[in-house]
Amino acid sequence: MDTHYWFVFLSTVLGVSLIPGPSTFMAFAHGATFGWGRSVYTALGNSTASLLQATAASAGLGVIITNSATLFLVIKYAGAVYLIYLGIQMWRSAALRVSLNSEAEHHNGRPQKLFVGGFTVAISNPKAIAFFTALFPQFLSSDGNGWMQLGMMVVLVGVGAFAVALFYGCVGAWVRGLELSRSFMTRVHKTTGGLFVASGFGLAAARNG
Repeated sequence: MDTHYWFVFLSTVLGVSLIPGPSTFMAFAHGATFGWGRSVYTALGNSTASLLQATAASAGLGVIITNSATLFLVIKYAGAVYLIYLGIQMWRSAALRVSLNSEAEHHNGRPQKLFVGGFTVAISNPKAIAFFTALFPQFLSSDGNGWMQLGMMVVLVGVGAFAVALFYGCVGAWVRGLELSRSFMTRVHKTTGGLFVASGFGLAAARNG
């Protein structure tokens, strides 16, 4: 596959990843709360989950999950419950999040905690594997090594997921840097929490197909 196809593939991944969703909401919230530097860990968690999902898809596990209604539903509803939980927590702690002192901010913004948050939200979306399973064959070339091409696609998925999550983290940090009023920032966090809850219910209500 020549450079043009790799560019089109990466553009497709970036375009889909830029669509606002649970992972981007999480990155934005962490950027707004802890700054862009800490949101790097959120982006790393996001990209790690995306790498695992893309690897699973390239290994054929996407077909298994897509065709196993029970397994799909378990992952789907577990992810939905977690998103709703996160949304409620964000809503309830909105005022606290915008008035953190440096010590509390350091504690709550620990790298491992941000990484786990980014990873868990991203990995909880079972349709990502089905998406990669459908996407990868569209870019496979018969005149090249199939496994090498799939490996390159997996790497580009990870790079794209990291870049998009970090972008949203930087947007959140930019909003934080504006030093807007406490009430406005509280509304930002409550809105983000509400979007998480809506995403959770939307994931739970979505059809399996």
